[in-house]
Amino acid sequence: MAESQPGPSSSGNAAVPPTASTALVKRPKRRRTRSHNSSPSPGRGFFVPGFGEDQAQSMSLSDVMDAAKGITNMYLAHEIAVDKDFMIQDLKGVESPLEKQVKEVIHKAFWDVLQAQINQDPPVYEQALALLKEVKAGILGLLVPQQRRIIENINGKLDMDLVTQQAENGVLDFQDYANYVINLMAQLCAPVRDEEIAQLRETREVVPLFQGILKTLDVMKVDMANFHIQQARPFIMSQSVEYEKGKFKEFVAKQDDGLKITREWLQRHAPSDAEAQDPKYQKLLMTRIMTEAYLDLLQWDEYYVLPETLAMDQKRIFALRDQTERTAVSTATILLTFSNVNAFIIPADAQKVKESIKKHVDILLEDFYDDTDLLRILPNVGLQVVKDVNDYLSDKDKQALPESTAKTLSEQICEMEDPNHRIRDLVQRRIIDFNKQALSASRSAPLQVPPGLTLCQRELASIAGNFVRLVNYNRAVFGEFYAEIIENHVLFTVSASPPEGSSET
Repeated sequence: MAESQPGPSSSGNAAVPPTASTALVKRPKRRRTRSHNSSPSPGRGFFVPGFGEDQAQSMSLSDVMDAAKGITNMYLAHEIAVDKDFMIQDLKGVESPLEKQVKEVIHKAFWDVLQAQINQDPPVYEQALALLKEVKAGILGLLVPQQRRIIENINGKLDMDLVTQQAENGVLDFQDYANYVINLMAQLCAPVRDEEIAQLRETREVVPLFQGILKTLDVMKVDMANFHIQQARPFIMSQSVEYEKGKFKEFVAKQDDGLKITREWLQRHAPSDAEAQDPKYQKLLMTRIMTEAYLDLLQWDEYYVLPETLAMDQKRIFALRDQTERTAVSTATILLTFSNVNAFIIPADAQKVKESIKKHVDILLEDFYDDTDLLRILPNVGLQVVKDVNDYLSDKDKQALPESTAKTLSEQICEMEDPNHRIRDLVQRRIIDFNKQALSASRSAPLQVPPGLTLCQRELASIAGNFVRLVNYNRAVFGEFYAEIIENHVLFTVSASPPEGSSET
């Protein structure tokens, strides 16, 4: 497989990206570090072309806001469609520390006023009635119009005009209304909220009771939203491809160049002139370019911004990339270890020892996100590997590893910080090749596990399964955009370039 690395062409420390004409040449990988230069972008993590400093003049504020709203809706539909476990976690979103502090001060003042009114003789229910009205609205918000009988019952029982008259005449039975509200919530809530409902039944003081009711209503809103998402998922999945495609077309239409980064991504995987002009390759070029471009994601260097068409999957892509690299380093560590200590291990015990070492190495590599992390992690990996081998030898009443062997092994493990380390690079390329095989294979065809990767078969399956699902969905939504770019900006550019050795007039 001709590989394209998204790093520079030098020894690993330069920061010059490859050009399109040389993208398919095998190049040393550059040490990847985490990007700290992500630009803010409307639309929940979606990169909006024209929103950056260099193109800010290309969109008005209303255009940006319209685009953000459309992309946010598109993002939600996308997440529901591609993530079977997607759930809304918090309808209120993330608050800054200042916002949280201001809200706490305001809430405390509100509850203090409520407590002071209740403590008066006779009690004043002005604040309590406002809260009861809010609670009523919250409960009605959990219902759908078809639940007419329950809605009518609520409007009859919680008739705010009647409740206000009772308060003014001093005959308000507050606990009766509280019990009614709690019983309603018990009927409507998910079983997971039963304990919270039970606590509300035990609460008698007005302020803690209102606080508990409002807090429980908030989580019930999230529960109900997730319930409706689950119910609507089959329909959303059936419509999501066309919906996303339409929304993205609307979005791109508002940009001066809404596919600039996507085009550059595909151009980095342009074929050579010889390939482009060879008839036996021409029919396969579009598929080959897309396959190579997608495989590039598993080794993505944040030197580049993700293509606009993949920005909503940034979290998934980076998670797959990190899982790929952790698996490569972990597996390479096992292979390197046994090349040094194989003579000390009884063959029948080899698999068990490998699994034990792998378990410990994987735990240590959980904090590996970029190659600089390995400078800190790999010395501990080396110590752990030597300890695991020596523990095994001790159990077998054998001598510990010779000091020279232990030292050499630890040093060789530390050298895997370099992404161009021979064994690490070999394992990672085999993982990439396995995913290439998964992309092109039919669903019924068994996949061949590459040599040396049997120990990480579970990770291979996880990476490939998630990767293929992501690629298939992305291609279904954006395939026509890719086809147009490849035909008019990749292959046309190659075919229009002069033959090698000729001179332009």
